[in-house]
Amino acid sequence: MTAARGTRSNLATLSLIIAAAAGLLTAVVTITVASPLRSDDQQRRQLTTNNEDEPPIEEQSLIAMQFTANPYAGRDKIEMIKSGEAKLASLRLTPDSLSEGNGRVYGTFCVFDDQLNKKDPAVYPTVDHMVQTSDHCNENRYTLPLDEVVEAVISHDSGSIRSERLKKLPLSGMLFHQGFSGAGLIANALTTFDNTVVVSEHSAIRDALNACDYIHNRFKSKGCSASKHQKLVKDVISILSRSSDSNIERMFLKLDSASSVYIPLLREIYPDAKWTFDYRKAEHVLAKSTESKRSTCVLKKRQPSSVMASQATEHNVDLEDLTTHEVCALHLSTLVNVASKEHDSTGTGMLISYEDDLLKEDALIETILPYLGLQKEIDANPSMVRARVEDVLSTKTNLRGIHSQDVDSQWSSQENVHVSREVRAASQLFMQSMM
Repeated sequence: MTAARGTRSNLATLSLIIAAAAGLLTAVVTITVASPLRSDDQQRRQLTTNNEDEPPIEEQSLIAMQFTANPYAGRDKIEMIKSGEAKLASLRLTPDSLSEGNGRVYGTFCVFDDQLNKKDPAVYPTVDHMVQTSDHCNENRYTLPLDEVVEAVISHDSGSIRSERLKKLPLSGMLFHQGFSGAGLIANALTTFDNTVVVSEHSAIRDALNACDYIHNRFKSKGCSASKHQKLVKDVISILSRSSDSNIERMFLKLDSASSVYIPLLREIYPDAKWTFDYRKAEHVLAKSTESKRSTCVLKKRQPSSVMASQATEHNVDLEDLTTHEVCALHLSTLVNVASKEHDSTGTGMLISYEDDLLKEDALIETILPYLGLQKEIDANPSMVRARVEDVLSTKTNLRGIHSQDVDSQWSSQENVHVSREVRAASQLFMQSMM
């Protein structure tokens, strides 16, 4: 009986404890729901604010904390561009950018070293790789109407004090290519001369050249003025041709491979500029172009140039029905056709076969560089030029992403290219003229 009473007493006590605990939990939950959630920073600010001995902690955006401070904050952006400190990095296009109305093109500008490729062309094979080294470009670039920038730059360079003007370099040559066909070797050789600068695959030039095709494919718009398009290309190259380096006298452009369809447009604007087009054995260039992580030509299925679209019509094919290899084969054959037609119809340009021309001993020094107007520089110091060019040719033209010392950075002309059945079939379908 006593044991039973004790048990009931213990149970009652336990019930009271459970009830109290439940009540406490309810109170905690009620308080938590009723009170707004506060971050650790907010709690610390309240604690320090209530402490009269310490100043309050200033609130800071978590997004802002991820970026470095802009060292050029407060500076006049246009003035930085006029002085050459800030440079054009890319373009922004809208559906009506090149319409007959009041559409505008916008340029993005930032501070970066655009001559890193003269120091190490293999590590900085394109302008984009130089841009990526700049914190300012990665975090603090700014966008301005391109027409306003062009107007300000022209006014500055024509009317400012002579010592403050930037000289405008003549466009001495343009390097076109299929891709993986040796244009990088020529570009890197050109950088070895003290009086040259190579603007390599600048995204602003690419976007200016394909602006009409981009607007048509992206926005389904046909509103693209030919005169405004040509002016855009000329304005972009004009901005990029400004230099404060007294040693630089010549500018060369190495275009991305897809821009070769715009050879006639660039030739119309710069009829006196020398130009080359590098191509390669059909099966080999297609195999290289369709390798994993390299197959950018497949994008042409949805974003073809007007020239490639015409080629598809001539072949009576629908791009949507083609395989990756077939799309790339049609794209690559289009580039060769454009270059060959311009060469044959105008008697200008140099078509350079990777296997038959570029790999020949001394072809660069004895044929290609002299054609591009550098014979005088070669004759002035042939042994030095030869040594510099040979040093460039001994290194791969593109070391982007290579960080390990174990990776072989030496270039070799003896390359084993695997040709699959898909590559062979696609090249026979669309690249017969190259075989």
